[in-house]
Amino acid sequence: MSDSDLTPDNAMKILMLTDSFLPHAGGSREYYYNLYRHLAEFDDTRVTIATKKVPGWEEFDRRVSSDSFGIARWLKPLSTWRLQELPKGLGPFLHAAWHIHKENPEILHAGDLYPQAVSALILKKMTGLPYLAYCHGEDIALTDRYKYQPRVRDRIYLGADAVVANAEFARKGLLRIGVPESRIVKITPGVDLDRFSPRPAREDLIEKWNLKGKKVVLTVARLVSRKGHDLVLRAIARLTRELPDAVYLIVGRGPEEQRLQKLAAELGIMDAVRFGGHVPEELLPDCYNLCDVFAMLNREEANGDLEGFGMVFLEANATGKPVIGGRSGGTADAIVEGKTGFRVDASQLDELTATLRMLLTDTNLRCQLGNAGRDRVQREFQWRDRARMLHDASMEICKARSREKRTAVLASPE
Repeated sequence: MSDSDLTPDNAMKILMLTDSFLPHAGGSREYYYNLYRHLAEFDDTRVTIATKKVPGWEEFDRRVSSDSFGIARWLKPLSTWRLQELPKGLGPFLHAAWHIHKENPEILHAGDLYPQAVSALILKKMTGLPYLAYCHGEDIALTDRYKYQPRVRDRIYLGADAVVANAEFARKGLLRIGVPESRIVKITPGVDLDRFSPRPAREDLIEKWNLKGKKVVLTVARLVSRKGHDLVLRAIARLTRELPDAVYLIVGRGPEEQRLQKLAAELGIMDAVRFGGHVPEELLPDCYNLCDVFAMLNREEANGDLEGFGMVFLEANATGKPVIGGRSGGTADAIVEGKTGFRVDASQLDELTATLRMLLTDTNLRCQLGNAGRDRVQREFQWRDRARMLHDASMEICKARSREKRTAVLASPE
């Protein structure tokens, strides 16, 4: 493939394989959606997302699809990554093979290790079609705990023509397992600055959650253990006597909800906690604009589950808010220590309490960190720039494959 070969009718066709996609919730799904919708805006690129059906998919697909960006869905996502689930990967494999036959893409992108990247590895061996895989950091940490999964994982990453690392933490993990640095492309998440921007707090939301006159600490995340909601609850319990106007707003749902409600009751702080539940995507920027401080005390779980990056920290910064995160996983790329927020040891409640106290009592510091965060997001985290990196990496792979095919033809006997 040469640059002169590319026209709107003869573009680089990318088939992206992912187990789930928006409107399914999750930071990695937001990451993929924003990367690929911007990638499809390049005149020489066409994208098809091959994925599963999730609630609300029909209306979503109608709204976002275009001539250069399509979504093909089939069946439901896998419930886990365990090896016993792999036989269920036959369906996604056949789905991918059908779209290769139907659309003749130049390259595969695999958004999940199992079963999508396994399919890409097999299809490359069968057809010679190159593939690009993704690593979010926790992919390596989670599979390290098992006996056989690391072998499959390493074959996937070592067999890929390129691997996208979403943070420095992920990049270092790939280097550790032997992926050549030349094949790693670091593409951190971006922020939609049209959606996430400073704006006045909405009065209806202030009234809904009784936030008038309050200093609001916010967490936007699934209610799962590694997000550290319980740590913030304990810190708020320590601060309520000296800061009686402090309130903790929790936005999201998840399996930990009842446990967190019980903990808030046991700590005697139900009056200082607001469980906001599920909030529609269009309201999330307004939620960020309600708070004074954004906090998500991410930590690594015993099974290796951790925060690969933390897009919510950038979204909060984009609305001009200071952030507090856990000192684990990939958050070092999302938070500039002392400049846009702070990273604290999730095992040290005293450190978290002191950091919250400092930010809640110092308006100037909150403004300074929030403004610096907004400036950094504007400079460094535009989705279009990230899509350009993905475009260039994909194009280079396609050109290399084209050169290899031409060389093979010239070398073959007549």
